Amino acid sequence: MNRNLLNIRTLLVLLIISFIAFDNAAIAQKKKKKRKSKKEKDTPVVSIEEPSKKDLRKSEELFIYAVNDYLLEEYNQALELLLKCNELNGKNDGIKYQTALCYQKLENYQRSQQFAKRALELDPNNKYYYKLVAQNFEILGLYKDALQVLEDQITKTGDDEEAFFQIAMLYLQMGAPRKAIEYFDIGEEKYGINDIIVRQKQRIYIRLGDLDSALSEGEKLIRAYPEDLNFKYSQVRLLLGNNKTDDAREMLEPILKDYPNEGEGHFLLASIYRNQGESEKYYEELKIAFGSDDALSDESFNILTGYLQFTYNEKKRKEGEELIKIALEAHPNDHRVFAIYGDFQVSIKKYAEARNYYRRSLDLNPNNFKLWQQVLSIDWELQETDSVEVHSDLAIEYFPNQAILYFYSGSSKLFLEEYEEAEAMLNQGLQIVVDPSLKIQFNAQLGDTYYKLDDFEKSFKKYEEVLEVDPINLYVLNNYSYYLSLRKENLEKAEKMSQELILAEPENDTYLDTYGWVLFVREKYTEAEKILEKAAGITKNGTVLEHYGDVLFKVGKVDKAIEYWKKAKETGDEVTEVLEQKINQKKYISQ
Repeated sequence: MNRNLLNIRTLLVLLIISFIAFDNAAIAQKKKKKRKSKKEKDTPVVSIEEPSKKDLRKSEELFIYAVNDYLLEEYNQALELLLKCNELNGKNDGIKYQTALCYQKLENYQRSQQFAKRALELDPNNKYYYKLVAQNFEILGLYKDALQVLEDQITKTGDDEEAFFQIAMLYLQMGAPRKAIEYFDIGEEKYGINDIIVRQKQRIYIRLGDLDSALSEGEKLIRAYPEDLNFKYSQVRLLLGNNKTDDAREMLEPILKDYPNEGEGHFLLASIYRNQGESEKYYEELKIAFGSDDALSDESFNILTGYLQFTYNEKKRKEGEELIKIALEAHPNDHRVFAIYGDFQVSIKKYAEARNYYRRSLDLNPNNFKLWQQVLSIDWELQETDSVEVHSDLAIEYFPNQAILYFYSGSSKLFLEEYEEAEAMLNQGLQIVVDPSLKIQFNAQLGDTYYKLDDFEKSFKKYEEVLEVDPINLYVLNNYSYYLSLRKENLEKAEKMSQELILAEPENDTYLDTYGWVLFVREKYTEAEKILEKAAGITKNGTVLEHYGDVLFKVGKVDKAIEYWKKAKETGDEVTEVLEQKINQKKYISQ
C-alpha cells in the first residue's frame, strides 16, 4: 500500500528510540554560494585566515580519508584528520559539520555543538545543520534551546515535515503531551495521515486516560486505508486491552465474514472467547488460527508456550500437541514451530524425539545457539558421544567464539580416544573461555588428554592448575591420585588427595576404589582391603572387583581373590590385560 510521509515514518522510529546524527546528508546537499566576509569570533573552531590553494587541495584530500574512516566507525582516526582539515580550511561548513558529527559519535557533545553551530553560521540555509544543533541541545537536556533552533529552521528554510515531528517529540520529553499532539496534528494536516504518528498519538492519549481520542485516531487510519486489515486489528486490540470486549467482537465479526481464513482475526476472536470464559470456542478458534497460512506472530508462540505449562493435565497436553501439529502442517518452513515441538517433547521427557525436532529447526535456521546447546545437552544425557562430537563440531562453524562448544567437542574426542584432536580442540577453547568455572573444566579435561598422550608432565601440570583455584575438585583429585598410583610417583601426595575423596563422598565406589588402590600400591594391604571391600560391596564395576581380588591375594585370601577376579571378568568391563593369567595361574600378576 502506498503511504505518504515515508521519511517521517523512518524519522519517528529513530526518534522514539534515540536521536541520531544525519551523518553525511548535509555534505551531499550543502548549497554552494559566495559569502561576504565578516568578522569572526575568536573560537577554537574558526580560522580568520583565507586558505591557500595548496591548503585547500590538502584539506580536500584529508577530508576524503576522514569521511572514509568515519564510515568505518574509526571515529578517533577520523577526528584527527578532520581537525587538520579545519586548520587548513577553517571556513568550510561541510568540514565543520562532519567534525561535529564525529565529536557526537565520541559523545563529546559540547565540542560537537561548537562545530555544529559554526557550520550553521557559515551556511544558515542548510536544514541539516539546524537539526544537528537541535540534537546536541536535546542530548544536553536543553530542550527549549532545541525547540528554538527547529522553529528557526522552519522559518529560515521553509516547511520541513521532519521538523514538526521532531518538535513534537521534544515536547513529549519535556512532559507536555498536549503540545506534542498539537505539533503532530500540524504535521498531519500538512503532510497527511501516517500510521507511525497515529500510533504515537494513541499512546499519548492512553497515558492521558483519553480512550475515546485514542480510538478516534485509530478510526482515522481505518478510513484512510480501508483495505489494510492491520489497522482494524490494532483497533480490536485497543478495545480488548481496555475491557471493551463486546465492541471488539462487534468490530471483528464482519472482518472474519469477509476474510474467513485470516489467522490474525481468529487469534483475536480466540482471545475474546477466552476473556468470556468460553474455553471450547477458544480452542476451536485457535485451531483455525494455527492452521492459517498467515505467518505466526510472537503472540501465537506465547500461546503454545503456555500449553507447555500444563503437561501434567492430560487434556491440555493433548490440546497443546494438536495445536503444534496443526502449526507444523501449515508452516513446514517455520523453524520456531519445530523448536517449540522439541520443547514440548522435553517437557514429557521424550529426549530423543525432542532432539530430532531441534535438529529440524536448526536445519532451517542454524543460527540459534541456545538450540545447539539443547541438542548437545540431550546428546550428553543420552550418552551418545558420537552425536556430541558431530553436533559440537557443526555448531562451532556457526558460533566459533562460544567456548562451551569446544569443551563439548574436545570432551567427546577424548572419550572416543581421538586424543590429538581432543587436545587441539580443548586448547582452542581455552584461549577464548571467560567463565572461570568452565576454565577449570577445560584444564581438567586437558589433564586427562595429556595423560592419554603420555605427556605426563603436562598432564599433572594441568591438574595442579585446577587445584590451585579449586583445591577440592573431586574429579581432578580422583584422576590425579589414581594416575600417580599407576605410575608409582609421589604416592604420599596421591594418598592425601584420594583420602579427600572419601571424606567428601564416603559411599562413592569410584572414589573408594581410587583410595584403596593408592593404599595397595603403597603396600598398605590391610587398610586397602577394608576400603576395597566396601567398594566391591556397592559396585558392579569390573576394575573395582579386580582390585579387590588383588588385595585379597596380598593378604593371603587366595580362593576369595580368584572368586573376585572371575566376577570382574564376567562384568565385561574394561579390565587389565593380565586378568586371565591371574585366574589361570591363581596368583597376582603386576601389569
